Amino acid sequence: MHHNTGSVDFLPTRQSGFVLVVSLILLLVLTLLGLAAAQSTSLEERMARNERNHDMAFQAAEAGLNAAQSGILQGLWSNANYASNSNGLYMLATCCAPASAWTSAWTVASAWTTALLINTAVPGLTIPGIPAAQQPVYIIEQLPPVAPPGSNLGQQQSGSGAPPVQPYRITVYATGGDQTTHVILQAVVTP
Repeated sequence: MHHNTGSVDFLPTRQSGFVLVVSLILLLVLTLLGLAAAQSTSLEERMARNERNHDMAFQAAEAGLNAAQSGILQGLWSNANYASNSNGLYMLATCCAPASAWTSAWTVASAWTTALLINTAVPGLTIPGIPAAQQPVYIIEQLPPVAPPGSNLGQQQSGSGAPPVQPYRITVYATGGDQTTHVILQAVVTP
């Protein structure tokens, strides 16, 4: 007869390592989830940086439009300045010959080498966060005179209507903070 002394002996029998395999699989899954989260965060940071650069370039271009419009309204440039077709000021009807009498200056690469700096019309104006060499530049084209709003074109041609108005096309080129983002804005202004 065998007496039970109240203790139970657990003798290890053959172990198959199942717990180890499960824990390694769980560790692998958690590692993959961590890597995916890190990659997602990195992508979101790049997207935010690109969006900030685009906003910076757009705001710089808007500032350039405002500066050029200010110069036009102040009368900083004469008809002779536009007729010279240089230094960022052009007359649409005569610029950029011989390619075409109606070629817009902003489409000609060489015109941008002499474009006006943003601080030409507003001395001291610079865009914060953008290096000095990357500040916005602009080209102003004097367009052919047009009949004023509400005026009859027939009266304009016969000389009995209101005098024509002189429109100007402003084209601004601006970059973001790191030169990877470029914005071109245009506006037509009549003084």
